[in-house]
Amino acid sequence: MVQHVLVDKAAIRVVTPPEINNMDQQLPEWARRSNPIVRRHLGAYWKTLLPDFSFIVRLFLVQAVFVIASYVAPMLFTILMPTVTVSLVLLPGALILYLHSLFMIGTLSATSMVDERRKETLPLMLIIPRPLLHVLYSKVSAAVWRQIENVGLVWIAVVLFSMPLLIIQYDVLISMDDNPVLMRAGLILALLSALMRVLLEPIMIGALGVLMGATMWARVPAVVGTGMIAGAYFFGVNLLRLLPLDPVMRLFVDTVLPVILPIVITMGAFRLAAWALRQD
Repeated sequence: MVQHVLVDKAAIRVVTPPEINNMDQQLPEWARRSNPIVRRHLGAYWKTLLPDFSFIVRLFLVQAVFVIASYVAPMLFTILMPTVTVSLVLLPGALILYLHSLFMIGTLSATSMVDERRKETLPLMLIIPRPLLHVLYSKVSAAVWRQIENVGLVWIAVVLFSMPLLIIQYDVLISMDDNPVLMRAGLILALLSALMRVLLEPIMIGALGVLMGATMWARVPAVVGTGMIAGAYFFGVNLLRLLPLDPVMRLFVDTVLPVILPIVITMGAFRLAAWALRQD
């Protein structure tokens, strides 16, 4: 019996290396896989690893330097253009993977809240010695953790393959000849915005799922409601780009607004969900 216990403990040490725990220590307590609420919803997915953010940052900085250097040597853009075919082939696949991840995060967040109601465990959420908002954060964190490897692949695809298409887009919207500085600033901001959106939008979708789950008693309506609100958001953000805007305003709509809105929507969804749960 003692030998069996020792073997099990040794196996646990192999499966949960110190690197994973150290990685989680960089996150808020409510987002760590050691958090009991996160661990409860993760199940076997607790073994997933965070993407290498330092690698993504380095790739972004290299491309930012490339764009800045093109001001002195515009031929650099010409050298990069043949890779546009690769971008056109790979980015649609990354988009499909991203949409699937968003759908799963929204579904998991919504159903986890509905299940609390169906299993009559909702009162426990209100009395455990943790702020209710932190409990909701943990539920979304668990949903994001389950898709973090797919999200990491999307990050890499965005940082590696977006630039050729951004160059074509911004040369049309903000002429490289008429506004060379603004156009290059737009490229850097657009790439940074795209990377931040891949981080912020999954959290936003999870927060919307928690809100729908906190206000509905069935899984299907909660999931459908999450999808409808998320669809309206993406439709509205892209619809704004069709407006006749001057270059500076267009840059704001393309790069700044899609970063601000997910933060505002996420905070609002969490607070509305907490308010709805307290009313019950």
